[in-house]
Amino acid sequence: MSPVSPPAGIREEALAEIVRLVRAHGLGADEINRALESVNAAHAPARQASSVLARVLAYLGGILVLAGLSLFIGLQWEAFTPATRVLVTLGAGFAVYLFAVAATTDPRFERVVTPLMLVAALLQPVGILVLLDEIAAGGEPEHGLLFMCGVMFTQQFLTFLSKRRTVLLFVSLFFGAAGFGTACDLMGAKPDIIMLSLGAGLVLMTMALERTPHRAITPFWYLAGSVLFLSGAFSLLERTRLEIVFFGLAAGVMYLGAVLGSRVMLFVSVLALTGFTGYYFQDSLSNAFGLIILGFLLIGLSAFAMSLNRRFRADAAALDEPADASSEEASP
Repeated sequence: MSPVSPPAGIREEALAEIVRLVRAHGLGADEINRALESVNAAHAPARQASSVLARVLAYLGGILVLAGLSLFIGLQWEAFTPATRVLVTLGAGFAVYLFAVAATTDPRFERVVTPLMLVAALLQPVGILVLLDEIAAGGEPEHGLLFMCGVMFTQQFLTFLSKRRTVLLFVSLFFGAAGFGTACDLMGAKPDIIMLSLGAGLVLMTMALERTPHRAITPFWYLAGSVLFLSGAFSLLERTRLEIVFFGLAAGVMYLGAVLGSRVMLFVSVLALTGFTGYYFQDSLSNAFGLIILGFLLIGLSAFAMSLNRRFRADAAALDEPADASSEEASP
């Protein structure tokens, strides 16, 4: 909590006393700035610990709210009327969403915005599905799921455009990806094609987020995108003449992970290459020596991935240095 500001008269007297002391002792602006920086540095650990504690308590509060609502709804579900079921799910979720949006304008509730947004993103989809279940007169469940994903994506993305909160972008990507997969399934696309295209799209969109203030969510989407892409590729190529192409695709994911500096993609690609090698040469690796060879292969791939990552980072740093030097020479 920020300290209460003293009255204007006391502030003016304090400033006048400070000016008198500065003149009396011949202090310079640089000395005063260094003293203030040392004071701030001394209090930084305490402020950081307080910030972490406040965030943990906020997330814990959100979890307790969700757990309490879930317990209450579960115990009373059979006794609820259809209207009440919709009210306690969709109504509660929408109310939490409205409170979270309102809290973004008040600094006092800054820590609870993200947990409340996540609670709303869990309750509202359940409420929409409950509403559809109560009023539907048949039809495929996939149509209801697609409708729910469309509503949630529209709400969350429009709110993101207004508030620019990273959690809203994360939820928007989740419902957008789920809606895309559901729509492709309704159109009769094969699951492996859906995973392949969805994974590639997620990786490309995540690459676009790298240079934005929302890059904190990129590791998760790199993980989801690379897993979906490689899973779809393996399912598509398995037991075909082009099966060995999967090895090149996994190596390509490793190379891209090194270029992007994504340890998540490097980890996924190493697991994919190792697993595919064990699968492809399973007849030769069915004894103890084969397992030893596979273990050394995993160690070698891990070392190669890390060295590739370090080399690309060094090259990127070397490319940045001339630009920095030229800017320094150009400055007066």
